[in-house]
Amino acid sequence: MKNLKFLLVLPGILAIQSAFAQTDSHLKLSNQYPKAGEKITLTYNPAGTPVDGKKNIEAVVYYLGKKNSAADIDLKQDGNLLKGEIAVPDSARAFFVKISADDQIDNNDSKGYVYMIYRDKQPVEGAYASKAYFLSSGMGAALDKVKNDKEEAAVLYKKEFALYPKSEKENTYSYYALLAAKPENKAMVDKKIAELEQSGNETDMMTASSLLRVTKDTKGMDSLNTVIKTKFPDGMMAKNTMGNAFFREKDPTKKEELYAEYIKKYPESASDKNTIQDNFRLQLATAYLEKGDMPNYYKYEALVKNRTYLAGSLNNTAYEWAKKGEHLDDAEKLAKEAVDIQQQAIDHAEAGPYTTLSQARKNAQESYDLDADTYAFVLAKQKKYDEALKFEQPVIDRAKVIDPDEYMNYVDILTQLGQYAKAKDAAEKAVKDGKGSAALKESLKTDYIKLKGSDAGYEQYVASLENASKNKELTEIAKTMINKPAPTFTLTDLDGKTVSLADLKGKTVIVDFWATWCGPCKASFPGMQLAVNKYKDDPNVKFLFVDCWENGEKDKYTDGVKKFIADNKYTFHVLIDEKGDDGRQSKVVGSYGVDGIPTKFIIDKNGNIRFTYVGYSGTPEKLLDEVTDMINLVNNPDALSSSAVDKGAKSK
Repeated sequence: MKNLKFLLVLPGILAIQSAFAQTDSHLKLSNQYPKAGEKITLTYNPAGTPVDGKKNIEAVVYYLGKKNSAADIDLKQDGNLLKGEIAVPDSARAFFVKISADDQIDNNDSKGYVYMIYRDKQPVEGAYASKAYFLSSGMGAALDKVKNDKEEAAVLYKKEFALYPKSEKENTYSYYALLAAKPENKAMVDKKIAELEQSGNETDMMTASSLLRVTKDTKGMDSLNTVIKTKFPDGMMAKNTMGNAFFREKDPTKKEELYAEYIKKYPESASDKNTIQDNFRLQLATAYLEKGDMPNYYKYEALVKNRTYLAGSLNNTAYEWAKKGEHLDDAEKLAKEAVDIQQQAIDHAEAGPYTTLSQARKNAQESYDLDADTYAFVLAKQKKYDEALKFEQPVIDRAKVIDPDEYMNYVDILTQLGQYAKAKDAAEKAVKDGKGSAALKESLKTDYIKLKGSDAGYEQYVASLENASKNKELTEIAKTMINKPAPTFTLTDLDGKTVSLADLKGKTVIVDFWATWCGPCKASFPGMQLAVNKYKDDPNVKFLFVDCWENGEKDKYTDGVKKFIADNKYTFHVLIDEKGDDGRQSKVVGSYGVDGIPTKFIIDKNGNIRFTYVGYSGTPEKLLDEVTDMINLVNNPDALSSSAVDKGAKSK
């Protein structure tokens, strides 16, 4: 309490201290007390930062407050420095600046370049709270790779409430959820929960329910939820319960009944296109589409206001049908509709709370290219090769990296049109880049024979391409090699047996974090199965697949994990992550600092992490090669020598 009184008495001192704390040697503001509504000049010195020496340094400002927004910063060279200007919106309470170049981010040594808004050199209401939320909610980690700092966030919330006591109500959950992570705060958190429960206000009571979930008091939460539903039969919790029932229902006909009941009780605004009801119509259209019920699909598709989100379902369905050679006329229609929707998104791009206008256009263009590739694929299946090339060629021309599926489609279309030289060049480029699937190599062979008249010399030709790819790949992978202790863990596998990382010391261990809902995780599994098969007889290499971040209770989602592994006939050693301090299935994945999945860690025999492999964007064969290279480099750090590269290529 002494500190709290000190804060109340000396807010001016706090403001000055905070301003000094925000001053940084690399990024400086023309006003160290930025105000809402004013223009601020930013001066950036990249020397000694991760983007030092980069030519394409970019900056984005994210404004936080009642209405979040983002804007590009036009950086201009000024000697060795870069300068830009921002116009702070009236609604802003804080802002942070993201500086990046290529795949590098200068996040101020994981602290972020984050600033508060002032009035008369004192943080405005919401400034401390906005910065606290940025540091503790995961927003900073997601947008700027800033390290979560819950300790600092708790201090900032205290400062917010000291200056603006009324602000505590708006930030009650965020603050007390932070406190609940520490056992010594239990009495304080319990007192606040009791206070909220007894307020008689539904919003307060729902906040209490959420805090009970954070404190893992399931019985207390269920009991309070029953009270809330009884006391407020038409309130927010009742509305949420109806919405959740709709989300959980899989049968389209039953979903339709729930939708009709929901909109009757909760009619939507006619002018707002981003409503939960519109999302329900989107889900209904998608559910009927997946079922192949086209009349009902078109019924709800016509009612969807925000059509942008519809494109994904159209694209996926069209691609799956075309891959199987089914419903090609309908697939063509759906794929073209998806392309048209994405073109509209490009033409009418809008900035969002965390997306600048240029980012929105870029995202829309990437989505368009994805759907245009599908449309070209469908057209090729119908043997409409000339029309297919009109859509595929621009996709290939715009691509900054080689996508194996897009190149396979492109090469196939060119081959079918008799453009063998062009097809061969494209396939050759993909193979040299390490993106050559078995199917693409077959197409390359076809083009080679058409141009050469026979397959004489083909094997040597492909081997030279693959060796060039291997040398490049090993060199690039070696640059990412690290050496830091791997957090130890003991988890239970699907057979109920405990597995300890410490017991595997002396072996090379590949830890793969994944989830059943994660599309890229599942896309990577055929390649990981190839890797598991390759090392199944090697006692010194072990694979552990740690399932994490699932929804619901452990006894429920574990059955789903077992079914997924069994249905796909994967021979993986699967472990189930445990609940972390955040109440999610995140104990081990959190200890490894994982921001997204799939993420793989290659750990050496001494228990040190040597490689981190994030995401999946390739072919099963490409993934196998990369994992193999990492294992080889871990087991033999000298494998990068030219003789070792040649030997490694032959051994495969």
